Amino acid sequence: MADSRYRSAVKAASYRVFATTLVFTIAFLYTGEFGSAAKIGVSAAVGKTVLYYLWERLWSTISWGRQAA
Repeated sequence: MADSRYRSAVKAASYRVFATTLVFTIAFLYTGEFGSAAKIGVSAAVGKTVLYYLWERLWSTISWGRQAA
């Protein structure tokens, strides 16, 4: 059974919040600047969210490794 598009979008968004926090923290530790860290974090979040959603949709079309519930 494939995930719905809405489920894929929610998974992508929730993961991005988690991962962006990590990227922001690392960027802040390297730069020491809140503004630069925020720009890096937001840029990474937007790009990776789109890529993750597309990746999820691609995998939802592949039946390999799925088991019937």
